[in-house]
Amino acid sequence: MADRDPVYSDFPWLGGHAPLLRKPAVDALQASLRPYGELIPLRGEKVWLFNVTNVIDALDRKRSKIVYFDDGDILAIERYAFDADKIGSAEVFKLPMRASLVFVNDVFVDRVRKAGLRTVSFEPRWTSGIAV
Repeated sequence: MADRDPVYSDFPWLGGHAPLLRKPAVDALQASLRPYGELIPLRGEKVWLFNVTNVIDALDRKRSKIVYFDDGDILAIERYAFDADKIGSAEVFKLPMRASLVFVNDVFVDRVRKAGLRTVSFEPRWTSGIAV
């Protein structure tokens, strides 16, 4: 039973770029996620992939620590800094680059915590205009 399984999560991990949600998470968050993407049911499982379609070009390249390929494309971002004005009140977004992580704000994190979802954690990347 899921209540007794110490490795059970309402957000089973697929990667920072493709969140997965179990039914309790979908039930609790579906309405607040709708403006930012689409929930796609996965065949054979009671799990949904959240495809974030809210893309915001909010990366502050000057204040971020970025590793570039020789051709100028981004290889990795070691420290994120964002333009808060571009993000505005968006609770969920990703950057316009291949395999972007999905970013959420404090409002979304509080919504998840208040819903009582199990084994969900968030890694801070940015707060108050300063990279973390």
